[in-house]
Amino acid sequence: MANYIADNIPADLPLSPKVKALRKASEDAADKLSTYKAENAEYRTRDVSQVGELKARYSTPALVSAEKELKEQEIQAVAAGKPLPDRDKVLGPVRVKMGECDRTVSALESLVRQAHKAFSEAVNEDLVPMGLKAAKAAQKCLDAWKVAESAAIAARADLERNGALFTWCATSGQVDTLPLDGASADNRAEYWNLAEDGRLTTESAIELGFQGLSVLDGLVVIPAPVIDEAALEEVKYWANRKPQIHNAKDSGYENSHWEF
Repeated sequence: MANYIADNIPADLPLSPKVKALRKASEDAADKLSTYKAENAEYRTRDVSQVGELKARYSTPALVSAEKELKEQEIQAVAAGKPLPDRDKVLGPVRVKMGECDRTVSALESLVRQAHKAFSEAVNEDLVPMGLKAAKAAQKCLDAWKVAESAAIAARADLERNGALFTWCATSGQVDTLPLDGASADNRAEYWNLAEDGRLTTESAIELGFQGLSVLDGLVVIPAPVIDEAALEEVKYWANRKPQIHNAKDSGYENSHWEF
């Protein structure tokens, strides 16, 4: 349970200074282990067996290199009629380093486990105070959201009220609400948008339902009808499309063809 919690901490969790310090210690221990393994990879024994081999084979790069060097020295020695080199003198330092590396990695792995355990336990111990702190923050956010929601509702009401005044003016008093008031899709007041000269844009007028209404000049920008290019292309495609007819010959499919 502890490891699961420590490995899945949300980024915004309000950790205490103590827990943050323990997390840093855990991360530092893991980094130290990773760095040591990388720097001493040649002294680490690894499984080099291939797929299908019945018995695992292990190899250590530094030892392989040392044995190769020993072999070269032995060849040179016999060629010169000299005594063979001391095997332990060549391979001994490498084996000592290998043992030292194994012990160090084992100690670092223990350090990582201990640091991670301490961090996990500290997280568990702080779940209640962290939860209460998060609950308080959530309440504060809710209060702010309610204020913002109330402001948004009031602003929407002002938008609709002023939009209705505009509509009354634009229609010479014929319509006193936004054109789509009462529609199933609402009055779409959020599509209100003005051009640089202060007039309602053509696109907004269409979205707001002003089409079909007699509107005074000078209040809405209507340089040209708004055209849906994609819709026109689709209509053009289907208007010019010819169905494909497959004519099968009595002799079978070999001589069949498509007519367009």
